[in-house]
Amino acid sequence: MSIISLTFIGFAAVLVCLYFLLPRKCQWGVLLAASMLFYLSSGWKSIVYILVTIGTQYFLALMLERQNDRMREEFAESEADGRRKKEIKKKYAKRKKKYVFFSVLINVGLLCFVKYTNFLIENINVLLREIQAPQLAALNILAPLGISFYTFRSVGYVIDVYRGKVKAEKNIGKLALYVSYFPAIVQGPIDRYADVAEQLYGGGHSFDYRRFTFGAQRMLWGYIKKLVIAERAAVIVNEVLGQYATKGYEGLTVFFGIALYSFQIYADFSGGMDIVCGLSEIFGISLTENFRRPFMAQSVAEFWQRWHITLGAWMRNYLFYPLSLSPAFNRLGKKCKKIFGDRWGRVIPTSLASFIVFVIVGVWHGAHWKFVVYGIYQAVFVSTGTLFEPFYEKMRAAFRMREDGLWQIFRILRTFFILTIGRYFSIAASTRDALGLLRATFRSFNPWVLLDGSLYTMGLNRKNFWLLLYAIVGLMIIDVLQERGIRIRSWIAERNLVFRWTIYYMALFGLFIFGMYGPGYDAASFIYQLF
Repeated sequence: MSIISLTFIGFAAVLVCLYFLLPRKCQWGVLLAASMLFYLSSGWKSIVYILVTIGTQYFLALMLERQNDRMREEFAESEADGRRKKEIKKKYAKRKKKYVFFSVLINVGLLCFVKYTNFLIENINVLLREIQAPQLAALNILAPLGISFYTFRSVGYVIDVYRGKVKAEKNIGKLALYVSYFPAIVQGPIDRYADVAEQLYGGGHSFDYRRFTFGAQRMLWGYIKKLVIAERAAVIVNEVLGQYATKGYEGLTVFFGIALYSFQIYADFSGGMDIVCGLSEIFGISLTENFRRPFMAQSVAEFWQRWHITLGAWMRNYLFYPLSLSPAFNRLGKKCKKIFGDRWGRVIPTSLASFIVFVIVGVWHGAHWKFVVYGIYQAVFVSTGTLFEPFYEKMRAAFRMREDGLWQIFRILRTFFILTIGRYFSIAASTRDALGLLRATFRSFNPWVLLDGSLYTMGLNRKNFWLLLYAIVGLMIIDVLQERGIRIRSWIAERNLVFRWTIYYMALFGLFIFGMYGPGYDAASFIYQLF
C-alpha cells in the first residue's frame, strides 16, 4: 500500500477515526493492528522477517535487562568500593556483549543476507568465469518492506538497553509497535526508542484540532513535493539517464539532468517524511525530523548533518563513537601523537572512523560497486574537511576572504556542485555508466542549451518545464524562510480566515491540477524505500 495511493488516504482516515473514538488505553493497540495490516499489504510472506526481528530483540533485551538488574544489585552490595564496582561492571559487560553480538548477528546478518547475497554471488561469478568454472545461480530472495529501517531501530533499542539508557519493554506487543510503526517503516525516520516509546503507548492522546490541521497541512505539502516536483523532475532525469548515449546528450545537458536529480530526490524523500510526520502529528506523535534544509549546507559534512538526520545520528551513536573510542583507535591516536603531534593524534583516528562510517553509509544505499564508490567519494570530503581545516583557514586568511553573504553563497554553490558530482554514482546504473556520464558532461561546454529550447524536448513541454522550475524556486524560498526561523504553518494560522483558506485551497487545487499521476506515471514508489 503506497502512501501516495487513495487506498492509503482512506486507510489513514478510517484509522484516525478509530484512534480517537476508542478509549485512550486502546490507541496503541489500534496502531499496532494498523501497522501489521499495512505491512501485510506489501505481501504476507515478508511478515516472517519482521516477526523474527521483533521476537529476537524482545528476548535479547529482556536478557540484557536481567543482567543490568543483577549488576545493580551487586553494586548495592559492594557499598562504596570503587575498585569492586569496576570489577563487577567489567564482569557484566562481558556477559552483556554476548547478547548484543547475537542481536547484531541475527538481525544485521538477516539484512545483509537479503540485500547483499546476490551481489556477492555476482562477484564470485566474475572470478569463476576467469577460471572457467561453473557459475553460481542467483537466489530468489524476497526483500521485505523497510528492512533497513526497522533493523536499525531494533538494533539501536537493544544497544540502548545494553548501555542502561532505557529499560527493556516487557510487553512484546508494545515493542512490536515501536519496530513496525507503519508511517516510519517505509523510509524512516529511524527514531530512538527513548524518543517515541512514551508517545506511542504512554497513555494515549486526545483529539486536538490545531494538531489535526497542522498535520493535514504537512501531509498536503508532502504530496505536493512528491507529485508536483519529484515526479515532474523524474521525467527529465530519466530521459538523460536512459538516452544520453543514444541521443548524444553532453555538457550542461547532462549536468542539468543530474543536478535536477538532487531536487527530485530531496522532494521525493522529504515529501515522504512530511506525509508520515504529518499523519503522526495528527495522532499526537512527534517523529524525529529527518531534514533541515540540506541545500543550505556550506560543506559536505554539514550537508550530512542536515540530510537523513536520523540515519546520521544512528551511525554516529552506534558505529562512529564505538569505533573512534575503541582500544585499537586509542592506540592509533597515541602512535600518531608521538609521530605527528597532539592535534594529528586526535584528528587522524576520528577522520579514519568517519571515513569508515561513510563507506558503510554508501554500501547501505545498495548492493552495487557504484555505491561503494559513492560512499568513498563522500567519505573523502567529510574526513578531510576536519583533517585540513587549519590549511583552509590559512588559505582564507591569505586571500582575505570575508565571511560575508557572498562567501556563504559561494560555499553553498560549491557544496551543491561537489554533491552533484557524487550523484552521478548514486543514480547511474553502474560505475561504468557513471564514468560515461561524467565524460559526457566534461567533454563539451554548451551553455546555449539553457536558452535554445533544447531542454523542452526532454519529456516536458515548455509549460511543464517552467512549472517545475518555479516549483523548485518556491521550495527553496520556503527552505530559506525556515532557515531564518519562520514557522510557515504557524504564520499562516495567524492570518485571517479568508487568507488562510485561500492558501489551503490554492495548495489543494494546485496538487489536483499539477500533480503527475495517472497512466504512464509510477508515483507509487519512493526512492529511499528501495535502500
